[in-house]
Amino acid sequence: MNETLEVYLNLDMDNEQENEELIRKIDDLLLSAGMNYSGIANMYLPVERKNRDTVVFCAEKLLRNADWLKGILSYISVGTLTNACSIKEIRTELMSDPSPEKIWYYEQYYQKTKKLPHAIVVDEDKQLTDGYISYLLAKKYNVHADVYERVAEQPLRKIVRGFHVKFSDGKWRKKSRKRYIWIYTLKAPVVPGDILMVNTKTGKDFICVDKIDYVAGKFCSKYKKSRKHLHIRMEEESTNYEK
Repeated sequence: MNETLEVYLNLDMDNEQENEELIRKIDDLLLSAGMNYSGIANMYLPVERKNRDTVVFCAEKLLRNADWLKGILSYISVGTLTNACSIKEIRTELMSDPSPEKIWYYEQYYQKTKKLPHAIVVDEDKQLTDGYISYLLAKKYNVHADVYERVAEQPLRKIVRGFHVKFSDGKWRKKSRKRYIWIYTLKAPVVPGDILMVNTKTGKDFICVDKIDYVAGKFCSKYKKSRKHLHIRMEEESTNYEK
């Protein structure tokens, strides 16, 4: 995971020479952190693949803290490759069998949406480390699954992305369009549409899960933890979102 870094800038296209000098400075800055320009658009790659999680984290921090990029840096996108290996190559001998209840929960979601609940994560030896039920469902239904590769010694956390919601007039309704991220360490299985209680800067609040993903390395320290699974689902077809 954390294989690429894409840098987006607000540039004055009439100042071509200044833009070239600015991009050269960015190239030099990221190279000092261990990232090299890929030669493709605005994408940078870690020089040492083994240390990529730490390198990408440090590179992003350098960009955000560079005073000469204030007002110029638009946003930074951290990329993860989704094709680390095929399903057939994945090793599962170290995994424990999940409970029938957990399999049932995720399989219900798949049968309704025709989507896997989340990606599969393997280490450098193709040993499965997370997403076992997604792996089982992908094999059972012969469907594509995103497969991420983690660096074995780096931390890995499951995350939920979601919208803040409130219960009003008998329905859960979206409070804003902006998505936020929390680490998910609860034992209850979770799929998109589930309602969670979470910790925020102002206390507890509620979210509807929009996507389940993973973070690795030092990025794991950036997010607060989910607090409670309410065992309630916000059904897409019956939800009237507030604009």
